Amino acid sequence: MKHYSFLFIAWCLLFSTTMKAQTPDSTIAIPNPSFEQWSTGSGYSVTVLIFPLTVYSSYTYPTGWNYPTYPVNESITYSGMNVNVNTNLPLLKVSNETSGVPHGSHALKLQSFMLSDIISSTVYNLASSELDPALTTTVFPTVLSTGVVDIDQLMPLMYDITGNLGSLTQMLTAFSGTDINTIIDGGIALNGAVPDRLTGYYKYTSAVSGDNGGILMIGSKYNTTTHKREVVGGGYTTAMTDTNAYTPFEITYSPLSEVNPSYPYIEADSLIIFLFSSANTSPQQGSALYLDGLQLWAQQPAIPADTCSAIFNLAVNSVDTMHATIGWTYEGTPDHFEAEYGIQGFTQGNGTSANAASNSLSLSSLQPDTYYDVYVRSVCSSTLTGEWSMVSFHTDTLVPPAIPEPDTCSAVFNLHVIDVDTMSATIGWSFEGDVLDFEAEYGIQGFTQGNGTTIHPSESFLHLSNLQPDTYYDLYVRCGCGNDLWGEWAKITFHTDTLVPPVIPDDSTGIQSFNTDKMLVYPNPAQGRCTVQFKHETPSVARLFTMEGVLVKELTPTGESFELTLPGSGIFLLVCELREGTVIQRIISQ
Repeated sequence: MKHYSFLFIAWCLLFSTTMKAQTPDSTIAIPNPSFEQWSTGSGYSVTVLIFPLTVYSSYTYPTGWNYPTYPVNESITYSGMNVNVNTNLPLLKVSNETSGVPHGSHALKLQSFMLSDIISSTVYNLASSELDPALTTTVFPTVLSTGVVDIDQLMPLMYDITGNLGSLTQMLTAFSGTDINTIIDGGIALNGAVPDRLTGYYKYTSAVSGDNGGILMIGSKYNTTTHKREVVGGGYTTAMTDTNAYTPFEITYSPLSEVNPSYPYIEADSLIIFLFSSANTSPQQGSALYLDGLQLWAQQPAIPADTCSAIFNLAVNSVDTMHATIGWTYEGTPDHFEAEYGIQGFTQGNGTSANAASNSLSLSSLQPDTYYDVYVRSVCSSTLTGEWSMVSFHTDTLVPPAIPEPDTCSAVFNLHVIDVDTMSATIGWSFEGDVLDFEAEYGIQGFTQGNGTTIHPSESFLHLSNLQPDTYYDLYVRCGCGNDLWGEWAKITFHTDTLVPPVIPDDSTGIQSFNTDKMLVYPNPAQGRCTVQFKHETPSVARLFTMEGVLVKELTPTGESFELTLPGSGIFLLVCELREGTVIQRIISQ
């Protein structure tokens, strides 16, 4: 029998209380919230010769709530014979309470237990020598949940995160990017409702002293882009300590964006509730948590506020040693734009503020050879602004011309960006002395020299192509004077533009084109391949996008007609650049 339960419980036991006062106007249905309905699980026994040997008797549990089970496949010795025990062992110790309950006629009692408490003494005495000693001496909290936990899938994750979960913020952040469906299956369907808080009644009895119970909520939503069910919120309490009287409790549900502002607000579409009888790392055998009258409240619907469009395509148009020009695009009709800038890594509020009436801003009196961050947002009124956008840039190095010493080679100076777009850049520089050629090496920002792409331009400029859009690059350049004599390296960092695909409105036919008098695509719909024909002109570039705006192919046509292979079935946008502008064709691939 594998000892996975302790790892799952260790994960659940690191939480502390959060409370919040709200006035929700509705509730969300949860299964058997007052524990009025109970079910019976079957017992299990094996037969040795003609003698039945009970492993565990039948057990009860609240209907609609799940509990962990462990697969047992062990051989034990009984009267000199090997007997195989093969079952799913239920790991829980609960009872149906009917005395003094605060809500309805029944309440739930969960107790922490040892293995000897849930299987027969005969089997335990025979099997204990065959089991992991850590398993036979461990106290397990009883854990019930509204979803089914896969302990085998949860265990590897626990090795990475168990030691780092000291708060709700850390717990929710640790789960970001994880497909929660591989760990927990099922839960409460929210159907558009937004959880606010969980309320109910509890009392608690420590077996010795200092033990406590707890409740955990996990909200999740299926991400259609990553195809994962991701954690987007939660709530917890471990403040259920010793009290002999049923006491009201309240647990707040918080979205991930509220506890960690670096994540966007996302509404959960499913909720898991965990109940556990001990909520610390040293559970006590026999500690009991009593629960009754659970209610999951929904938030009142929010009234959408007016919005101010965020800017996009924020980019550096030009930069030298002490100046830079920043540009952007926008939608809507903002009143003006607000900017804040400072040396890279500055905290907003401590930078230099500036306003712009149009979508361009000139910065001056900058420091040479320095990295800067610039934040820009649209301002629609005195109380309504858009989201901040940020871009970074590096001012040119101010290097006085160096006089080469004997047997020295001039260093490159005034290294600067001449032009940059989404996938290419042109870089220029100055030099002095008798230089025969140059050596350049480039790669994504932070690459180690020797691991980049090396080229040998013959002129004091170079053109880089096939770059990645929206990416920072480092470029090193040095002079070559022959006889293996090289100047010092000079470095510049630049950023390629963001590739924004055109937004094409839907139409009723599923096929839509613009400037079709200049481009013909046939057949359309296509069977994975089609011909593209232009009239009297060859496009400079052709790009194929998915309808979600993902660039899947880019090519440079060599004539007025070319064959296009489509990457599978679906609807694609073909965007071609001509002298007179852009032509666009929607293509269906069957």
